[in-house]
Amino acid sequence: MHRYRCPSCRGKLDLRKLYDGRYLAACEKCKLRHIFEPELQGNDEAYVKLLNDYDEGITRRGAGSDKLLENEGILRSKREVERMVGRFNLTLKSLPKPVAEALGSRKDFLVSYKLLKEQTPKPGGSPADLDIDEGIVSSLKAAGLDRLYKFQEVAARMILRGKDVAVVAPTGSGKTEAFALPIIELLSRDMSRYGSLRVGRGSVRAMIIYPTKALARDQLPKLRMIADGVGVRVQVFDGDTSKTEKERVIDDPPDAIVTNFDTLHYHFMHRTPFSRLLRDLRYLVVDEVHVYTGTFGANVHFIIRRLRRLSGNLQFVAASATISNPEEFCESLFGTKLSVVKGEEGKHGPIHFGMIFPTMRSNRSLSIDLLKQLTSAGYRTLSFSSSHLGAELTAFYGKKAGVEIEVHRGGLLTDKRRRVEEDFKKGKLRAIASTPTLELGIDVGLVDSIISDLVTVTRLTQRTGRAGRRGQESIAFLNLRSNDPISQYYKNNPEDYFKDVEPGYVDPTNPTVAEYQILAAAMDSPLGAEEFGLHRKVIDNLLSKELLTERGGKFFPDYTVARMLLRQYDIRGSGESIVIRLGGRQIGTRDMPVAMEELHPEAVYFLGGARYQSKSFTFARGTGQANVERLPYRYPYYTRPLRQEWPRITQILEKKLSLNIEVAHCDLLIEKKVVGYVNIEIGSEGSKGRKVFLTEPVEYKFHTKGIAFRAPSPKDILKDVGEERTDEVTASSYHATEHVIIEGTNMITGGLASDMGGMAMGSSGLIFVYDGSVGGNGASRVLFDRLEESFKRGHRILKDCPCSSESGCPRCTYSYRCGNNNEYLHKHGATESMMRIIEGEHTDIGDPWEGERAYV
Repeated sequence: MHRYRCPSCRGKLDLRKLYDGRYLAACEKCKLRHIFEPELQGNDEAYVKLLNDYDEGITRRGAGSDKLLENEGILRSKREVERMVGRFNLTLKSLPKPVAEALGSRKDFLVSYKLLKEQTPKPGGSPADLDIDEGIVSSLKAAGLDRLYKFQEVAARMILRGKDVAVVAPTGSGKTEAFALPIIELLSRDMSRYGSLRVGRGSVRAMIIYPTKALARDQLPKLRMIADGVGVRVQVFDGDTSKTEKERVIDDPPDAIVTNFDTLHYHFMHRTPFSRLLRDLRYLVVDEVHVYTGTFGANVHFIIRRLRRLSGNLQFVAASATISNPEEFCESLFGTKLSVVKGEEGKHGPIHFGMIFPTMRSNRSLSIDLLKQLTSAGYRTLSFSSSHLGAELTAFYGKKAGVEIEVHRGGLLTDKRRRVEEDFKKGKLRAIASTPTLELGIDVGLVDSIISDLVTVTRLTQRTGRAGRRGQESIAFLNLRSNDPISQYYKNNPEDYFKDVEPGYVDPTNPTVAEYQILAAAMDSPLGAEEFGLHRKVIDNLLSKELLTERGGKFFPDYTVARMLLRQYDIRGSGESIVIRLGGRQIGTRDMPVAMEELHPEAVYFLGGARYQSKSFTFARGTGQANVERLPYRYPYYTRPLRQEWPRITQILEKKLSLNIEVAHCDLLIEKKVVGYVNIEIGSEGSKGRKVFLTEPVEYKFHTKGIAFRAPSPKDILKDVGEERTDEVTASSYHATEHVIIEGTNMITGGLASDMGGMAMGSSGLIFVYDGSVGGNGASRVLFDRLEESFKRGHRILKDCPCSSESGCPRCTYSYRCGNNNEYLHKHGATESMMRIIEGEHTDIGDPWEGERAYV
């Protein structure tokens, strides 16, 4: 921001670009206020325009000049803010200082304020009422738990009766006790029946699965507190368990094992002594079940099937934070129906919640400002970003602003994450910039405040549930983005935000995952002829590759080759990944295809608060590596890839009409190529950037799933453009339509835009939206099911956006992930095309037009 002189009083003039592309000139001395759209871009040109407007007498000044900003929807009036706060019998002065400062900000628009009152789940009966062992009752009483919550009581009774149960309740409300109490009671009964599980049996009866090793260790003391009262032994067994401890578990198995699906996958496949301990497994508990979506969830589905091959019938128990479709999701994941028990209320002290739209600055600037206000006031703060880059940038800017902050995310080495957790717990750190890794129940000590980027209300509930767990007054801010369609929509329709509840999604038919997992199942034990019958094509493919051979009606693997392939396979990813190396030392990993976009030669990559530049990138036969060099702290850029893509439908899985538009859910082959990148200046995230083209593009092909439909032609718009621009305007209209379908409907699909890619096929009108993971992750299926609603919201976003630019703006047509640098977009053509969809115009899918370029 440059300093200019006020044309009225010659005082210092604040000249800034607003969220909608217009400019604001403001002088605090004489209260000049002027909002205008310059004929040219840039502050210097804007200043010249201001001077001309001043000379013509159309600028405004005086004590009431801020009314202009309020009338334009750039700021809330103080009266409106007081009215919002007053609904909860509060005043701005009575609020905690950081909340009052944020709500009264003259740089942002307050969308919503709520006081979430102190909450406790509905009370139930005493643990003794469940007719459980007195030792468990005594253990619970010693821990201060002499009365259950109602949902805990209901869940416990159903589990004790042998039911498969999913417990769904907010973070911090006591889900662990809801499943641990009955499972340990059942183990205690088994011990009475058999005399001792450990004498002569040599097996484990219960297994409790957590998504991370850190969370498993965090929850172990709580499990043991209940188990010790009846002599039930609980032990962690995972990749971080020492060799001595592992040997002790094998020699003297505990009654219950705490582990993760990665460990199960490895030990089944290698037929280790540990896997043999599970042959008499009776109870399987999966906590934080909502984590197992997409590709990871597809892998977990198969690992559960492999576990059942080994153990026989199991009683399933799942636990989750709020999820909109627990019955459907759990059935897909476990392969059987689970009865759902819901706890509607969470457990927390009063929470001040503010939804803020940054109108006069970037959302990054807003987040850093909130971080400074909260930490300087003594609030321990978690700042959540949904992407690796977002967390890294928050920490980068936070440190520059003097905040004691570190990054916590996947891809960092385990020791680094543990140090961050411990430093925060001990008070050495005032803040953590985290991806969803800390949404889970890892104990990082006292948390007083939360800052979150835009996520679904389901995820926000999970995040805010980390604060105020000890009953203290806490603070939560949801920061909308100034440059995307869905944030603009929620600015105008805040109550819709609280209705857009996230679904869980998993695709157990993912063929890539099925191939690896069925091969792994054959490593566990040879496959029977009738096993995995719905995946016969996958088995035939493995036979053709000679990875399986048929003998005596069973399928046997080529153990040597299969072990080599599976050793490289990561169940949390696509199975195809690259290793990131610095000077020959591994510092991280990344899955394809996102790895090629973030680590192509010359790409700038954020990791652990530092920036690196990729010097080389290789990938072949499912694995590869990127060699990087560390960049200077003051290096001014990061990069965004320029991509070319081409889809091919290999099989149509299902067709339907959505508002009379024929749409197909299909298998796709995607050919992806990174041809270059743009340099984005730090602090200018909304800009397009300078293009640089690679001498050798990075190429990759992968199979996935997606949807396809043909958008109607914007015929009326085309009448007003010259013949020489017809093809350009048509293609640009469809490209903008594709952006709106993905970005603009992000919350309807549960925030899945980051899990999807898309492209518009030139002037043909054919639009593809596909799963961004190899083999598919289920995200596009959610869009397929909700496409009618997505069409309606996309049309409303375009229609309501006040921008007048032909290409639109970040609030309607731009996508921060656009592979064409947000070029070739036509807002008015997209608006007409979407309007024709809403009005019921019919289109068939047909085929791509030969020679058409894909706009991604």
